[in-house]
Amino acid sequence: MTNPDITEKFSELKVSSGESPNSLPTLDLSKALNPSTKGEFLDELRDNLFNYGFFYLSNPPFDVQKFKDVKNESLKFFDIPLEEKKKVAMVNSKHFLGYNGLGDEITAANVDWREQVEFATELPEPVINNDDELYKNIEGPNLWPSEKHLPNFQPIVSDYIDELSQLARTFTHWVEEALGVEYGALTAFFKEIQQAKLKIIKYPDLDNLKDQVADVEKEFKDTEYKTKLNQGVGEHRDNDFLTFIYQASHHNSLQVKDFNGNWIDVPPKDNTLVFVVGMTLEFITQGVAVSTVHRVLTPVPGEGDRLSISFFQTINIESKKSSIEVAEKAKELVKQRDAKRTKNKIGFQFQVDETKPVGYSVFLNRIKSHPKVGERHYPKVLKYIQEEVAKAQDV
Repeated sequence: MTNPDITEKFSELKVSSGESPNSLPTLDLSKALNPSTKGEFLDELRDNLFNYGFFYLSNPPFDVQKFKDVKNESLKFFDIPLEEKKKVAMVNSKHFLGYNGLGDEITAANVDWREQVEFATELPEPVINNDDELYKNIEGPNLWPSEKHLPNFQPIVSDYIDELSQLARTFTHWVEEALGVEYGALTAFFKEIQQAKLKIIKYPDLDNLKDQVADVEKEFKDTEYKTKLNQGVGEHRDNDFLTFIYQASHHNSLQVKDFNGNWIDVPPKDNTLVFVVGMTLEFITQGVAVSTVHRVLTPVPGEGDRLSISFFQTINIESKKSSIEVAEKAKELVKQRDAKRTKNKIGFQFQVDETKPVGYSVFLNRIKSHPKVGERHYPKVLKYIQEEVAKAQDV
């Protein structure tokens, strides 16, 4: 059910002229909390979701000290001994949580030059009855580093996940209002305790790691994967519902593709989040909220390591492929916008199968990105994935 008044709002919405923007817009979240400016906020949100899908959020509704705290703990994590990081290695987790070193993740068939650790909303071990339910393992308990080395790490990271999870729900209701759909139409895809993920990423200055770079290049020399030194993370769209990126260092490395296929820099701004529409949100809104291609370049030699902390809001993995009803005017505008939009071909990704829960395709894509986890825990599924990727490359 859509709000009939929203048709007028979409009639006022302008499809982008097609010119490449010099920078991305910033949405002031404090406007949403003030009744006198909320209408203006929703108009700006509608335009940004439709014409950008990638923009800054300023004045988040929580103490910005939380940014400083999670940044400090993240830096401390990367400074602990390598043997301690390996104790929480992702390869030891069938839930795709934990630490990855250089070369442990693949994007668009290329090696990502990044060191990272992933956590999620703490959930119990799922009950798996047969191989058809293996996808349920994308949820589960975390691997936390030792309190001996990082006594404050778990409570601070957990608090940050909880804070942004609350923001994600509130923001999703604002999206509902901006699109004129029934309250709860989008949050209906969330469980009461819905998993969210946090990826803490260090993009190292490779000039300081020449021996490690050589080892990774040697490891992948005779594989189908390529090693391009400028790829912090390759071109991709986020699979999940939405992403909040906290750029915790000074590096100008994040880039997004505009509708003409040009790269736009997304430099860090103090105490802001970068909002990213995920492919799931794009599908659910029938394309009104647009998911855009982005990437991260490795730091320029001599600039030091880049730190990024990305929050990903997921949906109920048992959901089936479905979308909400949006205004007819919105559907017309989507067609007009997409007619001007350069179609960006990115690496092979498994699409949602209408006969299976959405978690199934997420599970396959996770194994594709983390072949070492697949080899350890899901060798049969990994073999199937490799065969499917090979078929796609032959087309």
